[in-house]
Order: sequence, then C-alpha cells, then structure tokens
Amino acid sequence: MEKLIVKDYELTVKLPSFINIIGLPNSGKTYLLRMLINQIPNQNLFLDEQNINDLDINFKKRNIACALNLKFNTPYVKEELLYCLDKCDFNIGESFDLLDEFADYFDLEAIINEKLAEITITQRALVKILSLLILKPKILGIDNLLSYLSEDIKLKIIKYAKKEKITILNITSNSEELLLGNDIVVLETGKVKVHQKTKKLLENEKLLASIGFELPFIVNLSNGLRLYEVMDKLYFNHKSLVGDLWQ
Repeated sequence: MEKLIVKDYELTVKLPSFINIIGLPNSGKTYLLRMLINQIPNQNLFLDEQNINDLDINFKKRNIACALNLKFNTPYVKEELLYCLDKCDFNIGESFDLLDEFADYFDLEAIINEKLAEITITQRALVKILSLLILKPKILGIDNLLSYLSEDIKLKIIKYAKKEKITILNITSNSEELLLGNDIVVLETGKVKVHQKTKKLLENEKLLASIGFELPFIVNLSNGLRLYEVMDKLYFNHKSLVGDLWQ
C-alpha cells in the first residue's frame, strides 16, 4: 500500500508516515478516524485505488486500527494486549511472542499483570495504544492519547512504527507533538484546509493561532532570537539551536 485517499476530506496520505491532524472542535478529526474503522459508514475511502469497503474484513481488522478513547475490552493489562490479537486470529504462539516483545521494548514488566483500573491514566493510555500497535497495522489512528505519555515513550512508539512501516494519524491539541510528525493536516468543517510538511506549516504562526495552537517552545524561542537578530533561521529541536548559538 502506498497511499490512503479520503475523497470526502480531499485528503491523500502517503504511506508510511506520521501525520498530525489538528483543527478546531467539530472540524471532523475524530469523525475521520471513525470512518476508517467503519464506525461511520463511508463510500469514499480508498487504499491506493481500491475502496476500503471492498477489502477483506480480516485484512481490515489487522491493518486499520484506531485508539479513540480509554475504554477497554478486558479488566487486565495482559488480557487487553492479547485481545485484538485473538480477534484478528493470531495463533497463540505468535500472540505471546508479540506480548513478550512489547513487554520488553516498552518496559511493561511492572504493569503487565495489573488490573487496568489500578494503573495510572498515563499507563492506561499506553496500554490502549499498544493493544492496537501490537497488530502491526498499516494505519494506526490515535485520538489525543499520545499527550498522556512521556517524550521517551512517544519516541519509542514512533521508532517502532517507523521500523514496522506503520502510518500514524495522530489527532492532537498539543503543539509540542507537531514536531514529531513529518506532515501536518489542518481540518476545517470536514475538509482539508492545509496539508503541508511540518517545518513549512510551523512557519505559519497566524494559521496555528487561528485554531488555538501556540508554536512549539523551541520554534517560538528561535523566532524570538531571529527577531532580535541573534539567529537567522528557524529551529525545530533544542540540540541544533544550542549548537549553533554557542559555536
């Protein structure tokens, strides 16, 4: 698969990638993810040139997944991580191999046998995302759940997705998360208002302000340094800014 096409939204997403999706309330962000997993029927979703509705149901269950909230199917962490694997007909051996892989990679040993009701909201958000990421889907939608996680865990998720060629569609209201993706899509009343590379869109402070977004801290700081002619370009990470500032 090379691209996801959402004709209603006039949106084309190159696979794999990490796309941040932003916009005002009721702009259609969550609606888009719900269409992807057929919670809202739609005839205008395509993978490459094939309508999603024509794809095999088992293929769709394994390859298109969305973490929309913190509702769970089971009471325990381990059971939840195995739940979707079972529903997608993974064999028991493969499922437990993946569980061991995830427990090790994401440092889950302390919570793997705990009840979901007894762990923190940060840990529950991680379990929710991992319960779908463990399928290694082609497309994973995440609706404002990454913001619960630490920067280290976010980067681990992104690294894993990149390794497995998983596209992440991340709905966010956290300006710092914009720096994690390669593209940003701005939605407005169910249509794409802007779809640009992250660095290009972050130069448009006025657009971000119009939907309630501040610039990420490091971008805002480097803007100030440019204003006072201390630096002459925009920076997108702390290391590069400090390196150039003190060279």
